[in-house]
Amino acid sequence: MSTVFLGDTQLGSLFMKNIYEYFEEPRFFSVHNEVDNLFIVYWIGDNDDYDKWLVIPISKERLEHLERKKIDIHASLVYQEQKYYYQVNRNYDDSIESDFLRLESKDIITTIKLPKPQLYISGVIPVLATGKLGKPVEFSTHEIHIEKSSSSIQPLVLSGVSKVFDFFNQFYSSILKSTDEKDVMMPVSGRPGSFALSFQAEKMEGIEPLLKELNTVILHHGDLVRFVQKNSIDIQMLTGLFQSVIDTSSNLELKSNNTGDLILLIRKTDAEFYIKTLAKLASEFVGGYQVPQANIIIKVFEIVNLKWQDKRLDLESTGLDDRHVLYYIHAAKILGFISNNGAVTALGHQLSESSQDKRLRIAARSFESSHCGWAWVTWSGANNINGIDPKTAEEFLLDKCISLSAKTIKRRASTLRQWYEALQPHYHEL
Repeated sequence: MSTVFLGDTQLGSLFMKNIYEYFEEPRFFSVHNEVDNLFIVYWIGDNDDYDKWLVIPISKERLEHLERKKIDIHASLVYQEQKYYYQVNRNYDDSIESDFLRLESKDIITTIKLPKPQLYISGVIPVLATGKLGKPVEFSTHEIHIEKSSSSIQPLVLSGVSKVFDFFNQFYSSILKSTDEKDVMMPVSGRPGSFALSFQAEKMEGIEPLLKELNTVILHHGDLVRFVQKNSIDIQMLTGLFQSVIDTSSNLELKSNNTGDLILLIRKTDAEFYIKTLAKLASEFVGGYQVPQANIIIKVFEIVNLKWQDKRLDLESTGLDDRHVLYYIHAAKILGFISNNGAVTALGHQLSESSQDKRLRIAARSFESSHCGWAWVTWSGANNINGIDPKTAEEFLLDKCISLSAKTIKRRASTLRQWYEALQPHYHEL
């Protein structure tokens, strides 16, 4: 396909930019000329000798609104930014010059049959310089902006900024998990300066009201503990996000690219105001990611052993599908046998070299020392896991793991009971 829609006209040569509707050939698309003036081109019919097209000048901002589906096709044609637009009768014989008719924008309603309102473009397909079609354009839904706090004299560095982005991503995921939802933040584009990342997150809009309410609480230094407990927010994730803002001496700002609204602002001073309270609360509560979901403790040992032997973890070697392999790797991380980067730890190495009885003794101590295990001990008013009643697993999680739904807690409680029953007989006090 040629990238030239029309060459050497009174508007300059018009090169195809993005296609929005396609039926046998492009029917609605944008073009640009040599000096980057933009136009939208809309097919209105044909006769024996030529196709009839509307060529409408459009600004970069309004074109983006069309492409982001903030305005429909009807509005893009009717509510024009300039007094005049053009009808081009493009002859099928390329040797015959096209006819240009200049028309007044206000008369378009009576000039052509318009598409119905609320009909939006199908997509945005870029036309490459080679004439081939590129991959559909995915627009960002939100943008995170990170800048130095006013008190910081050190420049922002990539490792620190990545840490803030990562903690926000985990915080977002934890909110969705409380309603048994899943989503991913997909980077779309970045811009230099004080680090801004545009990303696409389909379900972010659904939690915007919650984040705006959180923003109001933070702005007025309100009761954050009450807000966290009322809305079942994972305190571990929120604490990690606040700590990352403090560690990088930065301010985090989340905006919607669809509305331009400020959704959330966390300044270093606000994070410092709350961090001690949050850290204390985090020590008492359990995050969803700190609760295991792999039932068979012996299988955890097998996974660690396979990892230590550098063997592939698949259905053939483990007897588990990919999803359950991840559950058991996560369980091994909870017990300290595998590090966060996926490597077997020194304790994991010791486990692999031990007899089965010693493995159970190691795991019993590791479970007690884990955040979830010790929180259960503390909640039970016990001195060690010998004082835990395994029947209280669900009650404990309902009380101390506020970020998981009741349905998920029921499943995780079953895992805790099975771990306790497998490990408690092998537990020895120091």
